[in-house]
Amino acid sequence: MHGKRIIHCTNFNLLKRTGAYMNIASYKISHGLIRNGHNVLDFSDRDILKTFSVFGKLKQFGRKPFNELFYQYCVDTNPDGIILGHADTIMPETLARIRKALPNAKVLQWNVDCINPNYGAKNIQHIKSKIDLVDYTIITTADKKLLWQFDIKRHKIGFMPNPVDRSIETGRAFEIKDTNWDLVFPASPQSRRDFFGNIMTTKEITERISRHIGMDKVLFPRINGTNLLGGEYQTVLSDTAMGLCLNCCADYLYASDRMAHMMGNGVLALVDTRNGFQDLFGDDEIAFYKDEDELYEKIDYYRKNPEERMAIAEKGWKKYHELFNERLVAKYIAGLMFDEFDAKDYPWPTIVK
Repeated sequence: MHGKRIIHCTNFNLLKRTGAYMNIASYKISHGLIRNGHNVLDFSDRDILKTFSVFGKLKQFGRKPFNELFYQYCVDTNPDGIILGHADTIMPETLARIRKALPNAKVLQWNVDCINPNYGAKNIQHIKSKIDLVDYTIITTADKKLLWQFDIKRHKIGFMPNPVDRSIETGRAFEIKDTNWDLVFPASPQSRRDFFGNIMTTKEITERISRHIGMDKVLFPRINGTNLLGGEYQTVLSDTAMGLCLNCCADYLYASDRMAHMMGNGVLALVDTRNGFQDLFGDDEIAFYKDEDELYEKIDYYRKNPEERMAIAEKGWKKYHELFNERLVAKYIAGLMFDEFDAKDYPWPTIVK
């Protein structure tokens, strides 16, 4: 594929730096596209919107001029493609104007949040608001029953894995026998998770885990430790034995991007079998658990057997970087947009037929 000019409109989190902002998919997708030879014009929508808002807070007052800016930016740069990542700041009518002004430009939206109606109703609304105006919609869920809610007879809907980027996830925790942390579970205290069929807050879950495994060398950011912002987050993951990949829902191949952060840094991932990742990874690459007792048993076992933990984590690290690296995910995205896509090139489920 010859290099294309692509606008990537998403949140690069430059002004409101929260959580793992350096490790977010926004950067990885842009990196992958650039490394594949495309000219990528990054447009950080939320950051720019704040400059149009009163004191950077009352965003509704700046929404219209901001959307006009985005329209003019697209017309001026005349891109071959426009990628929208959670760009909820862009109004559907603005996108409709852009498509009329630039009829040859392809448009794709990506989304990494839950689309289970029990947890992600607002996110579902955001996706649907532009679904008639984009050529493709890709989501980090491969559950066909959930993807059907977007009317796949009329829309092109597919799966997108959470990418990993070796220039971002630079850690090799599998090389460290005595890590600084045995277990890390990064999540907001009040966020809700499906803990073996029980919907609980992260704080409630971490308290329950602590009662079973103790708190020695265990870190629950924003609960019993720092917020782990930026470089500090990366430093911790580079020196952690195990990471709990617990999601808000147990849908097929759905995972928080924390799974990419952990496995990308060589951390042994603890993953619920209900999410179906055993279809892509083996027991020698991920520590799968099917119930609460097995979760605690595996944490205890790999604490006592670091060599086995290191071996499995290294295989998982290699496999994740092989399957979901930023260049392959970016090739997938560009291939969909510019009609140079072959499902055989990708080891994951692609567009739902």
